[in-house]
Amino acid sequence: MSAISRYLTRQIAAPLAFFVLTLSGVVWLTQSLRMLDVIITKGQTAFTFMTFSLLVFPTVLVLILPVAFFAAILYGLQRMQGDHELVVLSATGQSPWTIIRPIMWFSGAVTAIVLLLNLWITPAALNELRGRILEVRADFAASLLREGAFSTPMHGLTVYLRGRNSGGEMLGILVHDNRDLANPVTYMAERGALVKTALGPRLIMVNGNVQRQDAETGGLSLLYFDRYTYDLSEFLPGASDRWKEPEERYLHELFFPEGSAGDLAHVAELRVEGHRRLATPFYVPAFALIALAVMLTGQFTRRGYFWRLGVAVIVTVATRLAGLGLETIAMHNGAAVLSVYLWPLLVCAACLLYLSETGRSRLQHWLLRIQMQLPQLPSRSG
Repeated sequence: MSAISRYLTRQIAAPLAFFVLTLSGVVWLTQSLRMLDVIITKGQTAFTFMTFSLLVFPTVLVLILPVAFFAAILYGLQRMQGDHELVVLSATGQSPWTIIRPIMWFSGAVTAIVLLLNLWITPAALNELRGRILEVRADFAASLLREGAFSTPMHGLTVYLRGRNSGGEMLGILVHDNRDLANPVTYMAERGALVKTALGPRLIMVNGNVQRQDAETGGLSLLYFDRYTYDLSEFLPGASDRWKEPEERYLHELFFPEGSAGDLAHVAELRVEGHRRLATPFYVPAFALIALAVMLTGQFTRRGYFWRLGVAVIVTVATRLAGLGLETIAMHNGAAVLSVYLWPLLVCAACLLYLSETGRSRLQHWLLRIQMQLPQLPSRSG
């Protein structure tokens, strides 16, 4: 790698790190705050919150990297133009490809990272995250049995716990089950413990009573017990029955689903998600080439290239929106799947053609011919 290539790489790498940290930090914080409800209501620790946040980070990074790389190229080239470094390179006989080549090698590395995130790291992190969320929701010691508070895990069921002793034993337990309005039941116990068994969690209550009210007579029956076991397994979220979301699946699970009822109902969605993961890395070189095509062509001026920044941003946003539109079309029409891949590749080819002198001269020639063939508008007489 030449000295110029190393210098250009450093000019892009530093702002890339800044934009990745800044943009991903903002998006990451937004995503993490959405999980605070699960953490707070289930009484989890700060360590659990940090674990959840780290598992969300690959999803954020795969969205941020292409945009951050595009912004880093614009910033680096704009700074070099402001310091007249691009003018010096041009004056010494260096072609635009001296600048384009190292940046495109850099884009290849970023593309590989995005592909790695899409195919392995992100689905693995989301699988782990969903599993841990289910574990937290199934932690009844935190969600149902909170000290000094009435909890309602589901409509018609109320649980209260007065406190715990130094050994962790529960004290002052009350469970009111009013799901069957005709036969409400209240359980009260001096102490108890939560036990996890192979059949699910069980609340073991000691020295208490069961109060049942007869709907017909209104009478109250009272049954004292030394030990009573209350089954909590029916309140567990059904992890085995949960449909696996497309973003949680690996590539082979998207193209070759198991054939469950949920999979059959979302075949098109799964297929397009698989193609999207393979195609989105191509937007990294596409965005890079858009930035290069806009910033490196035309006359070098001392007035700066701020207007070019706006053009580059508009073209990039339009390119990505068009890609999202093609993904939507492909979901309803399988024949359009190829366009999901072709679109970013066509953008790359168009930018490369525009960056070449031959391509620009031909484009200018075509525009001139179109202008000459347009009918002349009659001039207004004064």
